Amino acid sequence: MKTPGIYLTGIGVHLPPSVDARDAVARGEYDAADHEWYGWTGAAVAGDTPAPDMAVSAAREAFSRAGQPVSDLDLHVHAGFFEQGPEGWSAQHYVLRHLTDRDVPAFSVWQACNGLVGSFDLAASYLLASPQRTAALLTGADNVGTPNYNRWDFGIQNGVLGDAASSVILSKREGFARLLSVTAASTSEVEEQYRGEEPIFPPSLTVGRRMNMKERFASRRGVEETVAEVVRRQGELRTHIALQALAEADIDVSEVTRVTHVFTGQESYLKVILDPIGIDVERGLLEFGRPLGHLTVNDQVVGLNHLVATGQVGPGDHVLLIAHGGGVSLSCAVVRIEYRPAWAR
Repeated sequence: MKTPGIYLTGIGVHLPPSVDARDAVARGEYDAADHEWYGWTGAAVAGDTPAPDMAVSAAREAFSRAGQPVSDLDLHVHAGFFEQGPEGWSAQHYVLRHLTDRDVPAFSVWQACNGLVGSFDLAASYLLASPQRTAALLTGADNVGTPNYNRWDFGIQNGVLGDAASSVILSKREGFARLLSVTAASTSEVEEQYRGEEPIFPPSLTVGRRMNMKERFASRRGVEETVAEVVRRQGELRTHIALQALAEADIDVSEVTRVTHVFTGQESYLKVILDPIGIDVERGLLEFGRPLGHLTVNDQVVGLNHLVATGQVGPGDHVLLIAHGGGVSLSCAVVRIEYRPAWAR
């Protein structure tokens, strides 16, 4: 979808300190062989800071940088992968309450690790649907450091998770970057691989059953065969929607300056994502992401913030955001940098 007249006016992140992966190995939390193989050097750890509080922090930074009044806000969308707080409680309204007293709609989006980039499509469509609407706030946050979960052993490939929050303001007011296009799709037939043999009812969280993705994958045809099937199907569709997003942005793949993507410690994993699109890994963020871990919904926006803040992209440069979540949900967005904002080095 082309997104005429939609800009990024603000962007913000909350990124906790990184814990060295070697320390996790020494504590017995991270398998030494996995550390050697997967290439992660650390993970961002938020301690006992709740995910919604991190989202508030990121959103405040986004509004501060935007210089745009909160009164412009017409929509809030919040994304996360893990539980945000008490069951039956709406984290999105907690975030909104700490930012404004305006009675704008706030929605929670669950698209696994595609939640935040996937929200670009929803928010842009919402703004374009009415001339009276001006701005949408997107937030994403996760703290995976719960007592019954080991961030160093997610159970499937690329499995070290970090904590973070990030935020973007999409607006019809001119901003430091322009959103040129967004695309989204689903490989719904892959949901059974992520479900495994677990019963749908009662939900595992309600009976204290721990999430074990490796066990679920193994319940089908074995972990390696199942992962290969998911990667193949996901890769085909991801390549298609990435090229579609570039075509709708009226640019060629050669005009993509940088790419933000799911963080990984392995160059080979990143090549699987980028090679079919025709983009080399040097345009990605391999080294930046290695000490942070996979930040669930936040990798792409944290990466974009890093590129702009450090001056690695500037006016006229194009950034491709590629996201996938749970093997099932995929989104891409193309952003063009309009000018270097005051907060960038």
